[in-house]
Amino acid sequence: MMHWQSLLSRKRLAKDGLAPELPYRSAFEIDIDRITFSTSFRRLSDKQQVHGIGGSDYVRSRLTHSMEAARVGRSLGSWAGAEIIARYGQDAVPASAADIGDLVGASALAHDLGTPCFAHTGEDVISDWFAGTGLGREILSGVDGQQAAELSNFEGNAQGFRVLTRLQGWRAQGGLQLTAATLGTYGKYPWAAPAFAGEERPHKRKYGFLGSETDLMAEVAGELGLIPIGRDAWCRHPLAYLVEAADDACYSVVDIEDAVKMRMLSFADAEELLEPLIDWDRAEYEGIEDEDRRLIYLRARAIDRLVTDAAAAFLDKLPDIMEGKPVGPLLKMIERTDALKDISDVSYTQIYRGHQRCETDIIAARTVTTLLDAYGEALLAREKAGPGSDLPRRFASLLETVPGTRQIPYDRAGWTRSLMDYIAGMTDRFAIRQAQLIAG
Repeated sequence: MMHWQSLLSRKRLAKDGLAPELPYRSAFEIDIDRITFSTSFRRLSDKQQVHGIGGSDYVRSRLTHSMEAARVGRSLGSWAGAEIIARYGQDAVPASAADIGDLVGASALAHDLGTPCFAHTGEDVISDWFAGTGLGREILSGVDGQQAAELSNFEGNAQGFRVLTRLQGWRAQGGLQLTAATLGTYGKYPWAAPAFAGEERPHKRKYGFLGSETDLMAEVAGELGLIPIGRDAWCRHPLAYLVEAADDACYSVVDIEDAVKMRMLSFADAEELLEPLIDWDRAEYEGIEDEDRRLIYLRARAIDRLVTDAAAAFLDKLPDIMEGKPVGPLLKMIERTDALKDISDVSYTQIYRGHQRCETDIIAARTVTTLLDAYGEALLAREKAGPGSDLPRRFASLLETVPGTRQIPYDRAGWTRSLMDYIAGMTDRFAIRQAQLIAG
């Protein structure tokens, strides 16, 4: 059984003791501020949500999606937090409902920080390159099984944990030094990738941290009292279910709204899909004459309903969740699951695999492959030459374009991580510019 006294820990990663509480700014609000001002968060403004460089200025980027998910997460957290306090008592829950709302909001704000350029397409192209090209397999042959599994199944959630705990911020250790509670709530998949064939994990593809950050995840899990479920694996933080629900509620609905703006779906299509999610006020809706405003109404009412249903599902399953039992996504437990399934089916066939998206995917695949080919070859040549050796000009000049190139280690594991940090951190447009530069 987990306990809220531990689960809501304000202890900061790699920092001794607790920082003094401020009367005007909670520890979780400080986490929100640190995430918001980070370089990785700003870069989300030029990382695609669904529609990439072919999209309009209206549709969501990863940045706007993260901000929307954070606001929904805050509402979910505050709502659920009030009931948690009522059930367990204020003495057992060292936070206010608003604090719990800020905690969920902070984790939702950070949930996409590890997303590489071109989002899920970028993840797939990176994975395919390492697993399916001669150069990629040559690189894999020089790393251990854990890292090989990570590279051949690149995961933005795990990269995000690395961003938060190691790559961002000015501190020598702990990255942004967020609270253990925020890092735990961020952890949608708190287990490592399988290190060998046949090793079972709670999700067959997803994982939440890299081998290089296992010690940091263990520190967080120990502070929070997360229940171990295997090698380098723990149960989810209970509030991680709310972060997942906030993300799911947002993208399920707003991807439909954006698709109408992109003319991938008609307004009538969107109305038919979103109507089953809504508790209708027919008179109010019929009084809206403009289709754009009706679409906004549908989106707002649908998300509001999903927030209500997700909170109810969370509270219903809370006893099992507190025992570390996996209960599945909250939005798959609500009455409107069939309506969400219809949205998911249409989204996959007409949006995520639609003609416009496939054009963007083609650009993404060529771009990321060009980058991996060039930098992978150059770093292999550097490794073989050894420290202090001269490289052919084409490799030397290319590596000079990498920030901190002289600090990149010569060992295979180290420079491969540095390469993935660089490429995953690129915005979509910067990646395209670099690929064009490499291609001459």
